[in-house]
Amino acid sequence: MPSATSSDLARPEPVLAPTAAPEDYPWVGPAVRSALLLADGVVDLDPAGGVEVPSEELGVPLVDRAAIEQALAAEGAAPLAERTLVLAVGSNQTPRTIARKYARARRSVPVTTPFVRCTVRDLAVGHVPRVAAPGYVPAAPYRAEGERMELVATWFDQEQLAVVDATEPNYHRLRLDAADCPVVLATGQEPDHVDVYASRWGVLARDGVPIPLRHRQQELFDELQGLTGETRLIGDAAEVCGRLAEQPDLVHDLVLEHGLVAADGLPRS
Repeated sequence: MPSATSSDLARPEPVLAPTAAPEDYPWVGPAVRSALLLADGVVDLDPAGGVEVPSEELGVPLVDRAAIEQALAAEGAAPLAERTLVLAVGSNQTPRTIARKYARARRSVPVTTPFVRCTVRDLAVGHVPRVAAPGYVPAAPYRAEGERMELVATWFDQEQLAVVDATEPNYHRLRLDAADCPVVLATGQEPDHVDVYASRWGVLARDGVPIPLRHRQQELFDELQGLTGETRLIGDAAEVCGRLAEQPDLVHDLVLEHGLVAADGLPRS
């Protein structure tokens, strides 16, 4: 399977980043992908036909690290050695989400950002036990020994990282060592550590067991309504998101009352 080369990085697709519907969170589509966000669009780094096996099983690098470095240099952007590798578990896996965050920053932010798919072990994804401002229930990681997931890791420079940090009020950014969370990037690298945004509030759980990420808010709202009997969670997901945006403490208060929160099990210094 060929990896991306520098010639593949010359055909960006325009960044179409309208406001995303909260009921459609996490907006990642059917599969995670490697990409390069540029000022004039997004370059897909994966083969056109997609990738059917985990990154750690590819045998050869799917994404050419040297091609990424060349693209960064051509854009006058910070090299990978000066960037922080951050594992994304929700909508931050998509270049369009990050492009929106840069655009909303109250200062000029360098745009060029690499996104690389990866295999992650001993980690899984659930939900923060409270809503984000638009009314959806966001994703959050938790310790899950023996689990394996395909996610996206993003290399942010210092300015980009400060912008993204400021958009994550429900999270602490933690550093996970490879001993706790082994990661294999589509470049073939196995980094010594990776950062991740971990929930400040624990994760949604049932009988003390984290509830895995539901890829449709409707599914999660229906599940929480069944567990709590809360009538304000009944209805179309768009309607419920609107209701929760106006009552931002409802979900948190409700799940605490019903014992639907557990610790995420991630190491904190």
